[in-house]
Amino acid sequence: MTIAAFCGSLRKHSLNRSVVNHMDQTSDDIQVLSLEDIPLFNADLEEQGEPEAVFDFKKAIKEAEAVLIVTPEYSHSMPGVLKNALDWAGSMTYENVLDGKPVMIAGASPSVLGTAFAQEHLRVTLAACGAHTMPQPEIFIGKAAEKIDKDGKLIDQGTIDFLESALNGFRVYANGINNL
Repeated sequence: MTIAAFCGSLRKHSLNRSVVNHMDQTSDDIQVLSLEDIPLFNADLEEQGEPEAVFDFKKAIKEAEAVLIVTPEYSHSMPGVLKNALDWAGSMTYENVLDGKPVMIAGASPSVLGTAFAQEHLRVTLAACGAHTMPQPEIFIGKAAEKIDKDGKLIDQGTIDFLESALNGFRVYANGINNL
């Protein structure tokens, strides 16, 4: 299985990037994508043809069997860069590559609640794109600054074990969705 994974933060030392990197380093089936070069969604750009960064991003999602999104929470919602990438990926002009795709959501935050509000909004957006978001477990990594060291390494064994279990469960979920 190939899982296209991306972080909803552009920060180099983001807690969420640390989570994506941990999952990538401990799994052979994750391909990490970048949102850095994706331009702001603009239908005028679509009319001229998909920008190269958008084409590459959508191609990677289309070719993957599943998607992992790790999101921070900004002002009780997902970051604009993540919403922007999903607007491109779910656009119907060329191809909505999220339609029918199994998706797992995770998020890390220094707050106790993790990224609960952001994930709620993210689920609504993914549903509008036709994605099949894994309903359980919900992965809210609260107090993440205490679980990730200054070098960006995940150090909390309970969180490490939970992520491994959730990812294994997601593989089963994704196989089930893909075999419908």
